[in-house]
Amino acid sequence: MISRIQAHLKYTFVFFLSLGSLFFLQPAFAQPCHLRISLITVGTGDELYATFGHTAIRVIDSSDGGDYVFNYGTFDVDTPHFYWKFIKGKLMYSLSVENFPDFMAEYYQEKRKVTEQFLNLSCAEKETIWQFLQYNYLPQNRDYKYDFLFDNCSTRIRDIFVRVFGPGWKYPNIVPESNLSFRTEINRYLRKKPWERLGINLMFGKSTDDSMNSSQIMFIPAFLEKGVTNSTINGKLLVEKTQVLYDPGPQPDNRFPFYLHPLCWFTLLAVFIVIISFNRQWGISRAVIPWVDRCLFFLTGLLGLFLLFMWFGTDHGVCKWNYNLLWAFPFNIIFSFFLHKRTRGVKRYAALVVLLNFILLFGWFELPQQFPLAVLPVIAILVVRAIQIINRPKQEWR
Repeated sequence: MISRIQAHLKYTFVFFLSLGSLFFLQPAFAQPCHLRISLITVGTGDELYATFGHTAIRVIDSSDGGDYVFNYGTFDVDTPHFYWKFIKGKLMYSLSVENFPDFMAEYYQEKRKVTEQFLNLSCAEKETIWQFLQYNYLPQNRDYKYDFLFDNCSTRIRDIFVRVFGPGWKYPNIVPESNLSFRTEINRYLRKKPWERLGINLMFGKSTDDSMNSSQIMFIPAFLEKGVTNSTINGKLLVEKTQVLYDPGPQPDNRFPFYLHPLCWFTLLAVFIVIISFNRQWGISRAVIPWVDRCLFFLTGLLGLFLLFMWFGTDHGVCKWNYNLLWAFPFNIIFSFFLHKRTRGVKRYAALVVLLNFILLFGWFELPQQFPLAVLPVIAILVVRAIQIINRPKQEWR
């Protein structure tokens, strides 16, 4: 009887010992996760580089107290031939890692809003992203060739979700209007920077006028934030919670005065040149017009050479197939040195200038590229001056 009781107690002890072992020695995936991953979105700033905002990934690791920000928008200004590489489209950007307080200090100073979205991920999913980021940060992996539209700080983070979760990451349509082009959205962000907007529109070719889908529009950080907000991972909402880390409040509305817009300046210039072109009684006309012609054709030809260089001499795919070359015709630069000669070759070239600009004007809404409105006065000047050159007295041609 005693032996049976002892045996019963023995088995009972072993049972509770095993149960305790299961409690204390449960597998790692069932233990509380030590990682917290969030998406950081920074609002727009006053400087051109800050016009479109910024995005990064924050990882808090409670196992070592680390609070890291992974930033794909870093470049080294000490790179040899920095500006030449930037122009050529060969400047390498890098993934950098910094402490969260250091990351935030810059945006406190610039008064830019910062929002954080905590991602609703399992421990295994967090670990996968954590390992992916660490692998990307290896010296042989951290550098990449930046592309404004297709490979930037925002698209790199979008692609993390694509590569890690594949078709499990689903997001709704976030494009705010049908057939929205890259150029249209870029111009909205540049509405307070008309001169910079003009320069970018001159350089960017017809591919900028392609319609965007929901994945492509995430090249802008605000749309990546919007896409993540409304997306799911394997059927569950991706964003667990959203909080504003820093909000500087309403900022001054620094609108650019209309009278300083390029359209205003070029229109005034066009009116002045048209008046002196048809008012030969003015003594100023005969003295000024030859210099107007030389400068006009030299500068438009110089611009055309630059656009050709951006098309064929750089890695900027967005600068290819640029129809601004119809009015900024590269051979204008050569013509500027010969336009004073009274030859039939000069007359024929002036006729070509008129033809090219009429093609552009009649195809303004039909050509596959949107042109900046500010170039219309320049086109008008080119047409007027070319027609004036054609209409020189016949006896003066040889």
